[in-house]
Amino acid sequence: MKCLALILLLFLGFTLAANEPIRTWTSADGRTLEARYLEIVGDKVRIENAQGRIFTVPLTGFSPADQQYVEKAHELSLFAEPQPFEDQGRGGVIITSAKGKVEVLVEKTDRYIDPKPRNVIVGESIASGSTLSTGKGAEADLLLTNGTLIHMSQNTKLVLNAMYQKVFKGTKQKASQLEREASPSRTGLKLLQGDLVLEVRKLGKESSFLVSTEVAQMGIRGTQFKVSARADSAELSVLEGRVDFLDSVKEQISVESFKKAGSTEGAPVKVGEMSAPEQDEVKNKVGRSQQASASIDLKRMANTVDGYSQKPTFTVRSIGLEMIWCKPGSFVMGPDENRQDSPAHPVILTEGFYLGKYEVTQEQYQKVTGNNPSRFKGDNFPVEMVSWNDAVEFCEILSKRENRRGWKFSLPTEAQWEYACRAGTTTTYSWGNTISPNHANYPGSKLKKTLETGSYSPNSWGFYDMHGNVAEWCNDYFGPYSQNLAIDPQGPVSAPAFVRRGGGWIASLRYVKAAGRIKGKPDRKERYIGFRVAFKKMD
Repeated sequence: MKCLALILLLFLGFTLAANEPIRTWTSADGRTLEARYLEIVGDKVRIENAQGRIFTVPLTGFSPADQQYVEKAHELSLFAEPQPFEDQGRGGVIITSAKGKVEVLVEKTDRYIDPKPRNVIVGESIASGSTLSTGKGAEADLLLTNGTLIHMSQNTKLVLNAMYQKVFKGTKQKASQLEREASPSRTGLKLLQGDLVLEVRKLGKESSFLVSTEVAQMGIRGTQFKVSARADSAELSVLEGRVDFLDSVKEQISVESFKKAGSTEGAPVKVGEMSAPEQDEVKNKVGRSQQASASIDLKRMANTVDGYSQKPTFTVRSIGLEMIWCKPGSFVMGPDENRQDSPAHPVILTEGFYLGKYEVTQEQYQKVTGNNPSRFKGDNFPVEMVSWNDAVEFCEILSKRENRRGWKFSLPTEAQWEYACRAGTTTTYSWGNTISPNHANYPGSKLKKTLETGSYSPNSWGFYDMHGNVAEWCNDYFGPYSQNLAIDPQGPVSAPAFVRRGGGWIASLRYVKAAGRIKGKPDRKERYIGFRVAFKKMD
């Protein structure tokens, strides 16, 4: 019998993965209601009727028989896949250290493009649906945004099945100082093979934590422990706390501190004592994870949760400006082969942002500024003949008109622009390494003018015309890159010119590439220069 799981669950409050059946509930005063059990939160029960309406009722409001039913249903829920919160908040993982070959395979988001494993970047955040793996002699430390610490040993493969977490306000408190989870969270991990050592913070009533293997299941209330998974066996070693263990024949026991439990396929659990070396191993690896996360504070964790929880699209209805959310993440920026000062280097973006699905159109520009300076007229054509100063003024006016508290419109940073342009790819262009007139409006298209925005296929994140049509102003001053890791880069403090990206219908092909960059003075206006708008949270 396969598909057993290790579960780590703290306190009450976990929704069943598979819906309980509709049944007749009887209240303490004899009234009845047809509904299914959802979850227990503290001393209350949430149930759902056939029409989808959800009720929250005190447990004592039901008959004794129904209270017993709830207790049994809750026991089963300890071993169910986590379900999202009503606010759909999502958590993630921050890579705090990596030694040797540590790779991530992100979840597929485009039906035409199969993602490939890549090396992790220490400090980056990883979203739910991704798979992390370590090779021979490799190891990694992870910090979950709820505060859980994980050490991955060599030859380990871990799937981030489900990570739900409520948005919270960050502080300067360090993650390593947490005693309780940062905010209510529901986590589902699948350990396919290898060894994990975890330190799970105390979870609240709404929270849960599930780690599944092919062979056994367990539940926890804030503890330090080790989980090992092989093809036909699983073992749990508890250094601190208590774990409820469900073995391969569905028998459940509790495993206390300094105990271990193992199960093989088709056999009941065997319980024993942790040896002194086994205890030291868990202590040492928890210590390594704590040290690796020492620099991460709750603000960084909160930004990650917020970044994974935003709506995927947003429209400024007053001008019909469609925007797409870019989650926090990382990529290798550059290189621009034509510039020695623009080498390839890793970049981490710790905060998400919205970016215009299309280049700003003439109609949108007219509605905001009252004029249209473009040479190639057309409501849905990109606005051009705009300087960097003009583009910034557009964003400032739009921010005042929309008055979205805590948010502002601006030009994207150069790193944000390339991150959205690449959309997870590493090729010369977002579609591959070669270009033709079927891909974009560039000099080789020989159109000698702009085209309506969206005339070509979008990249895998949904952005149009990131290559060609018009060059797009960025917020950064133009300056050299470093080969070192850059976190939320903003460009030089000052310089005589600003960055433009994406090339244009008349620009040299070198500038049309994903890494191509060119500079321009802030007052420069050309019939191939436009811009795209970002929408960001204010600091």
